[in-house]
Amino acid sequence: MRQYLHHNEFGCISRCPSGCCLHLYFGNVALCLKAEELTEWRRMAAGLYQKYAPQLTDPDARCITVPSPVSCQAFVFTLEEVFLLHDLLMSANLLLEAELILAGSAAR
Repeated sequence: MRQYLHHNEFGCISRCPSGCCLHLYFGNVALCLKAEELTEWRRMAAGLYQKYAPQLTDPDARCITVPSPVSCQAFVFTLEEVFLLHDLLMSANLLLEAELILAGSAAR
Protein backbone atom coordinates (compact mmCIF):
# COMPACT_ATOMS: atom_id res chain seq x y z
CA MET A 1 0.00 0.00 0.00
CA ARG A 2 1.30 3.42 -0.97
CA GLN A 3 2.06 5.91 1.84
CA TYR A 4 0.86 9.42 0.98
CA LEU A 5 3.21 12.07 2.34
CA HIS A 6 1.27 15.18 1.32
CA HIS A 7 -1.50 16.34 -0.98
CA ASN A 8 -3.09 19.62 -2.04
CA GLU A 9 -5.57 20.70 -4.71
CA PHE A 10 -2.84 20.40 -7.37
CA GLY A 11 -1.67 16.84 -6.70
CA CYS A 12 -0.01 14.51 -4.22
CA ILE A 13 3.28 12.88 -3.36
CA SER A 14 3.60 9.37 -2.01
CA ARG A 15 6.27 6.84 -1.18
CA CYS A 16 6.57 3.68 -3.26
CA PRO A 17 5.57 0.59 -1.21
CA SER A 18 9.11 -0.76 -1.51
CA GLY A 19 10.55 2.57 -0.31
CA CYS A 20 12.80 2.95 -3.33
CA CYS A 21 11.29 6.17 -4.68
CA LEU A 22 8.62 8.82 -4.44
CA HIS A 23 5.67 9.20 -6.78
CA LEU A 24 4.79 12.81 -7.55
CA TYR A 25 1.46 13.51 -9.24
CA PHE A 26 0.58 17.07 -10.30
CA GLY A 27 -1.87 18.18 -12.93
CA ASN A 28 -1.70 15.54 -15.66
CA VAL A 29 1.90 14.57 -14.90
CA ALA A 30 3.28 11.70 -12.81
CA LEU A 31 6.95 11.40 -11.92
CA CYS A 32 8.94 8.75 -10.11
CA LEU A 33 11.68 10.47 -8.09
CA LYS A 34 14.67 9.21 -6.14
CA ALA A 35 15.40 11.01 -2.85
CA GLU A 36 18.12 13.20 -4.37
CA GLU A 37 15.81 14.16 -7.24
CA LEU A 38 13.22 15.39 -4.72
CA THR A 39 15.77 17.92 -3.47
CA GLU A 40 16.56 19.05 -7.04
CA TRP A 41 12.87 19.51 -7.89
CA ARG A 42 12.25 21.37 -4.61
CA ARG A 43 15.08 23.82 -5.32
CA MET A 44 13.93 24.27 -8.91
CA ALA A 45 10.33 25.05 -7.89
CA ALA A 46 11.47 27.51 -5.21
CA GLY A 47 13.77 29.24 -7.69
CA LEU A 48 11.00 29.55 -10.30
CA TYR A 49 8.62 31.08 -7.77
CA GLN A 50 11.22 33.57 -6.53
CA LYS A 51 12.14 34.52 -10.08
CA TYR A 52 8.65 34.97 -11.53
CA ALA A 53 6.50 36.10 -8.58
CA PRO A 54 7.73 39.73 -8.59
CA GLN A 55 7.40 40.22 -12.34
CA LEU A 56 4.19 38.42 -13.39
CA THR A 57 1.15 40.67 -13.71
CA ASP A 58 -1.22 37.74 -14.33
CA PRO A 59 -0.63 34.90 -11.85
CA ASP A 60 -2.96 32.67 -13.91
CA ALA A 61 -0.86 32.99 -17.07
CA ARG A 62 0.57 29.62 -18.06
CA CYS A 63 4.00 30.98 -18.95
CA ILE A 64 6.53 29.36 -16.60
CA THR A 65 8.32 26.48 -18.27
CA VAL A 66 10.50 23.68 -16.97
CA PRO A 67 12.46 21.63 -19.51
CA SER A 68 11.85 17.92 -19.50
CA PRO A 69 14.44 15.22 -20.10
CA VAL A 70 12.76 14.58 -23.47
CA SER A 71 13.76 16.96 -26.27
CA CYS A 72 11.06 19.28 -27.61
CA GLN A 73 8.93 18.93 -24.47
CA ALA A 74 8.47 21.20 -21.45
CA PHE A 75 6.24 21.38 -18.40
CA VAL A 76 4.21 24.61 -18.36
CA PHE A 77 2.88 26.16 -15.15
CA THR A 78 1.04 29.14 -13.75
CA LEU A 79 2.59 30.89 -10.75
CA GLU A 80 0.00 29.29 -8.46
CA GLU A 81 0.83 25.83 -9.83
CA VAL A 82 4.53 26.41 -9.17
CA PHE A 83 3.63 27.40 -5.61
CA LEU A 84 1.50 24.26 -5.14
CA LEU A 85 4.19 22.06 -6.68
CA HIS A 86 6.71 23.55 -4.25
CA ASP A 87 4.26 22.88 -1.39
CA LEU A 88 4.11 19.18 -2.35
CA LEU A 89 7.87 18.89 -2.62
CA MET A 90 8.68 20.85 0.54
CA SER A 91 6.15 19.00 2.69
CA ALA A 92 7.36 15.61 1.52
CA ASN A 93 10.97 16.63 2.12
CA LEU A 94 10.19 17.81 5.67
CA LEU A 95 8.35 14.58 6.49
CA LEU A 96 11.22 12.46 5.19
CA GLU A 97 13.73 14.49 7.21
CA ALA A 98 11.58 14.09 10.34
CA GLU A 99 11.47 10.32 9.77
CA LEU A 100 15.27 10.21 9.61
CA ILE A 101 15.58 12.18 12.85
CA LEU A 102 13.04 9.97 14.63
CA ALA A 103 14.68 6.79 13.32
CA GLY A 104 18.05 8.05 14.60
CA SER A 105 16.72 8.79 18.08
CA ALA A 106 14.90 5.44 18.21
CA ALA A 107 18.19 3.65 17.47
CA ARG A 108 19.86 5.21 20.50
